[in-house]
Amino acid sequence: MKKILFLGYSRKETKIIDKLKENKNYQIFNKKNKIKLKDLDSIDLVIIFGYRHIISQDILKKAKKIINLHISYLPYNKGAHPNFWSFAENTPSGVSIHKIDKGIDTGNIIYQKLLDFELIKNKKKLTFKKTFFTLISEIENLFMAEAKNILNNEYEEFKQIGSGTFHTSNELPILLKSWNQNIFNTITKYQRQKNDNINKKLKLLDEIEKTRKNNNVNWMNILRHSIKSSPSKTLKILNSINIDDDRISKLFKKLNEK
Repeated sequence: MKKILFLGYSRKETKIIDKLKENKNYQIFNKKNKIKLKDLDSIDLVIIFGYRHIISQDILKKAKKIINLHISYLPYNKGAHPNFWSFAENTPSGVSIHKIDKGIDTGNIIYQKLLDFELIKNKKKLTFKKTFFTLISEIENLFMAEAKNILNNEYEEFKQIGSGTFHTSNELPILLKSWNQNIFNTITKYQRQKNDNINKKLKLLDEIEKTRKNNNVNWMNILRHSIKSSPSKTLKILNSINIDDDRISKLFKKLNEK
């Protein structure tokens, strides 16, 4: 009998667990809390879906195989809240089943599916909550369709192509108050605020550049005045400045050495 540890969602939160239990050759253990090494004793496969904890290196070493169900089209939107960021950054929506490795959502892809919510066509009715549950349903269906292959290791895996994108849980914008918000309206406002923030920063850079130019003029005026009053002392100070600048340049070169 194959022993499977299911980390994350409970039977009430996903239909996968009951589906797996239909096969009498599988013994399923469900755990929400942080996994311990002893939890892996005699476990043949670990399945992660809706699990809120990072898998530690000692767990990775002991586990025979760990796969993760992630509601994004990897390598895009690794990490937290992929459903929001796929719309906010106009990256592909989808679902992916992948192996767990040392990174966060960076392991080899086993199966994935691309989805198109047609945001412009459905801009009046799409909410983050609706699209989230669509993604959940799609990844459950994908897993159950390929469960036999996954459990028997009868599949091809491939590396993720490109660096994609990654987000942490604290990156969500303040304007997102509820997952029931209309996606089109929220993203339109988010992009407007983002562009306004970029323009403000560009204006600040222009002001800094202008101020530095003025400051450079001030420095040159100080040097002119200093040379007139004490040429030899001024040149000695300038020589010391040049020596220190050379040292700084050498240190920067060392930083770039491999």
